[in-house]
Amino acid sequence: MIEAFARRTAGLVLVALAAVVPVVAYTRLDAWDAELAGRADPSSIDLVEMLLGGIGVWVIIGTGLWWHRHRTTMWPIWARWATTPGLFLAVFICLSIASKKSAPIALAIGAGLIAACWALSEAVRLVMTCPITDGLIASRLEIPFRVRGLKARLCVRHDRLVLDSLTSRRKRSRDAVAVPWQALRFIELINVEQKTVCQVLVFSGLPQAHAREFDVPPGPALHIVGTARELLVPVTNEVGRAVLRAVEARSANVEVDEGQLSEDEWRRRSGVRRTNALTHVQRRAGVHYRTDYRPYRLIPVAGFLVMPLFALSGMTLSLITGSKEWQEQFYVVDGVVTPWNVAILAVASIGFLYVLHRLVVKSFLSFMEGQNYIEAYPEPPARAKAGTVPGSGKRKKKRSPGSTST
Repeated sequence: MIEAFARRTAGLVLVALAAVVPVVAYTRLDAWDAELAGRADPSSIDLVEMLLGGIGVWVIIGTGLWWHRHRTTMWPIWARWATTPGLFLAVFICLSIASKKSAPIALAIGAGLIAACWALSEAVRLVMTCPITDGLIASRLEIPFRVRGLKARLCVRHDRLVLDSLTSRRKRSRDAVAVPWQALRFIELINVEQKTVCQVLVFSGLPQAHAREFDVPPGPALHIVGTARELLVPVTNEVGRAVLRAVEARSANVEVDEGQLSEDEWRRRSGVRRTNALTHVQRRAGVHYRTDYRPYRLIPVAGFLVMPLFALSGMTLSLITGSKEWQEQFYVVDGVVTPWNVAILAVASIGFLYVLHRLVVKSFLSFMEGQNYIEAYPEPPARAKAGTVPGSGKRKKKRSPGSTST
């Protein structure tokens, strides 16, 4: 727990640094641009106001980091999103300076800022995932591993083993396949003597799953047998032993579910209609790539429902900072607020937050639960079977990491 807390703390510091550095650079560059243009005052907005003005961005980034608090592979992505607003302004003003004079220096500063922000996001990745220690394995943090000879990635999460990036490294969650601990029958490190092909099933939105194939070159590989799928993942011996150690530790207290769900239960949890056909909306939404589909339609609804809270927060910040511009925007007259306005906004915030929880948060959590399910069970349990790995032999019931040769 101490190591996980230390990694998260270091990651948060680096994310905050990645967000603040380009904003600070922007204020300095704006002063330089004002000097070149002969302006007396570089900007009417100081550093503190800019950081407070981006509170909406901070809330979004904070929410994303909290949601992915166990998904360490997502933290570098959130770090890059955190740098985007300030980096855009800083690079834009670098181009403005370059158009006047000192072009090489300004362009070099802009390129250096981009490189620095990217380096900070990579530092977040290293802090969260390296090195692989006993403390990291004992935590609930995701541990990513490279796959030999493929663009795919093998991740050991706190509750499952996930193979993603089968289709694209840019869309890593597309066609992701998973084996939860309760469905894990067997995992072993074997030696593949000749090139073979592994076939995996991915959810299609219909009872018939899509089949994806990838080549498995000769050499060490992890043979993973689950209730609904069987995988052969090429790795190095070092990665294979590390994965076995992590899986053994994290699945130790989880019992294998020997029961089998009915097709009705599978349809209920996966959302597949009994007509076995996609609706027009599902086809347009890309339901055939459901493992990476997200309900973005909930975003404008959530944005509308947090408007009273945003107005109340802006009113409070305008009083704290004393900014005349903010007070004008949030109807604060001469530093004084109308009690009725505060009361109305407070009541509206409470009511809208309740509706937000009922309509948006609960719907999103239910949807993501279904996403986790279809990653592990792409077909009805009656159809799902092992045997997608040529020459893999019989399905084993005992879950015990080991090493053998095939």
